[in-house]
Amino acid sequence: MANLLKLVVIAGDRSGPFAHDFGFPFRYYQKYGLLDPLAIDHLFVDPLLAADIIHFQRQYAPESILVLRRMKKRGKTCIAHVDDNVWELPPHNPAASTYTGRTLERYQLMLKEAHAITTSTPYLRKWCLKFNPNVYIFRNLVESNIEEFKTPGRDNPNEIRIGWTGTPHHHDDILPMEPVFPELVKDSRVKLVFMGYAPPTVLRTIHRSRWEYYDFVPVDGFYPAFANLDFDIGIAPLVENGFNKGKTGRKAQEYAILKIPMVLAPVSTYREWVHGEVCLKPSANTPEGWYKALRFLIEHKEEQERLVSNAYAYVKRHHDMDTYIKERAEVYYQIHEKVQSGEYK
Repeated sequence: MANLLKLVVIAGDRSGPFAHDFGFPFRYYQKYGLLDPLAIDHLFVDPLLAADIIHFQRQYAPESILVLRRMKKRGKTCIAHVDDNVWELPPHNPAASTYTGRTLERYQLMLKEAHAITTSTPYLRKWCLKFNPNVYIFRNLVESNIEEFKTPGRDNPNEIRIGWTGTPHHHDDILPMEPVFPELVKDSRVKLVFMGYAPPTVLRTIHRSRWEYYDFVPVDGFYPAFANLDFDIGIAPLVENGFNKGKTGRKAQEYAILKIPMVLAPVSTYREWVHGEVCLKPSANTPEGWYKALRFLIEHKEEQERLVSNAYAYVKRHHDMDTYIKERAEVYYQIHEKVQSGEYK
């Protein structure tokens, strides 16, 4: 990586996926002189003409394909990024009304005409290969310094805070947990904590003193807010479907780096996180399975400490941004070299 390449990312939206795949890594590219990065929200030609590499994130507007073609003619390396499984969206998901008809056709055309595609999971890679043979997986990374955001002390040190963060898009994923919440709060020590979305049945049926709810904050403020929700146990409910198979295990990474004991859904998304070593998983993705796993963790403090220690070591070993950011830079350089040599058309 002798020459410092100028990377420009055209952001489709600056939500969580953008922050994890581009926003946070930008600081590390600059720290190590790996790339000279810039993100823009509109298809302005001038910054694109100054770029060596243009990365298109969630681009499906009619003008996006025109810009991609124009930039390729100018000799720019053009990469598409896929961070969600838009081909197997559940019907209730709001994005299902977006990725359909001509919009989906344009999105797929972007994937076909880009020099290469980057994505986040092997499952998504299989989908991307239907449109382009040049597909690279970005290792999922988390910043280890987010643990520094956590402030010490607590108003009620005897409280057991069981928490989850998510959006209404994941309502179906949290359904197996809904009957569990009223059972958990029968333990006077337990408080439920939600950020971004809370199941309506919780808000309607459980006394207000037994739960907390917080709205999402802007992406750049998420980790300071998340760290200070002060979870004692983090949960990650998911159902097994095609859409979720494309998801990363990021929630587990975040719990692990913050040393939060976790109970993860027994689904393929969390396959790498081994039950009994770094986390607990319900024996079945049912209310009974979830309740049993959570009660065990609540009552076994020494097990919490063992799992947390192992999980923290695992996430540092396999997903630390400071350690592995160079891999992502190498992907950009490799794709750019193949474009310059004429291997990628």
